[in-house]
Amino acid sequence: MPRFPHGLHALNITQFLGAMNDNILKLLIIFSLIQLQGTEKAGIITASVGAAFALPFLLFSAPAGCLADRYSKRSVSVGVKQMEVVVTALAVVLFALQQTWGLYLLMFLMSAQSALFSPTKYGIIPELAPREELSHANGLIEAFTFFAIIIGTVLGPALTQAVSGRFWLAACFCLAISVIGLVAAQRLPDVPAIAPDRVIRLFPAEIFRTLRRVRHDHRLMLAIIGLAWFWLLGAFAQLNLISYGIQRLGYSGAQSGYLFLASAFGIAVGSLLAARLSGSGVSWGIVVLGGFGLTAASVLLQLVPSSSYPVIAVILLYGISAGLFSLPLQTFIQLQAEAEIRGEVLAASSFVNWIGILIASGLTFLFSGPLHLSAAQGFSLMGILNLLVVIVGIRLLSRIRIDGR
Repeated sequence: MPRFPHGLHALNITQFLGAMNDNILKLLIIFSLIQLQGTEKAGIITASVGAAFALPFLLFSAPAGCLADRYSKRSVSVGVKQMEVVVTALAVVLFALQQTWGLYLLMFLMSAQSALFSPTKYGIIPELAPREELSHANGLIEAFTFFAIIIGTVLGPALTQAVSGRFWLAACFCLAISVIGLVAAQRLPDVPAIAPDRVIRLFPAEIFRTLRRVRHDHRLMLAIIGLAWFWLLGAFAQLNLISYGIQRLGYSGAQSGYLFLASAFGIAVGSLLAARLSGSGVSWGIVVLGGFGLTAASVLLQLVPSSSYPVIAVILLYGISAGLFSLPLQTFIQLQAEAEIRGEVLAASSFVNWIGILIASGLTFLFSGPLHLSAAQGFSLMGILNLLVVIVGIRLLSRIRIDGR
């Protein structure tokens, strides 16, 4: 088992607490809105919150990538965590006011600080871990990220039930976690800036310039697109599971939130398994295996009996398959991108990921609204689409290998 430097553990703690806080707050916002507007609007509410969560990643990915290259990633991390403390303090106030627009604004602001942190947290990993241990380092970060999602998923509904609808009180817990995350970020090593002369770009035009710059690397572009598809599927599953639990299992909104546990635990297991199977390299075969598993699990969510244990088993399979699918792609992007533009490439990848997440919100709204599909039917339809994507990906990968690019 590899031994990692102290800085990687500080990053792991910082990311763990941030991911946990994001998920707690997101669920608190969803549950609060459902309480205010009614369970019959659960699908539309989750889609709208998902859109508010995705939009900052489209708006701020460009400056986030430039910040990750121009300044020390430790300085960026500390600054972002200071912003998180301010946002969670604001959450206490906005939950107390119980105004719908304020809750959507809160989601936007929380997502904005996560967007600014994203290129930094992934870009600093190759600066903290040796190249030969990069897959293991990514596996560790990804696993603990999804363990954070698991804990956040437990605490979101649990806090909702414990405070009996006084969501401002639950937000006080989020504020405490954000303060601890700030302390952890301050323990990161002061790594040097990669490109101190980098101009800060405020608009996504820089993202498109970066994508044009790397478009000749067909394998890198395929990995970027594949990772975006993973995030589309993951976002759709997260948004759809609450409606699925209400419709299929007769759960309340808060009880449906516990279904995220199986998914997040599965992704953590799948990420660790992918890291072990990959060794010191990257295996595209693991990605294909995960893709087929995602299709099987998606279709099974409509076919399994309406009982908790079979449903949880299938959701667990969905998560494991997602972990197998995503980890090799993330590692490949980090390895393949040139060091001097790694932050920009990761920011561009993040931007494309969040386009996928925004599309997932649109699909959730489309399926639950105009098309009047059940949540189970939505899962099944996405599984069929995923099968087509995997088949196309296999064909493209075969051509790339033949061309040698």
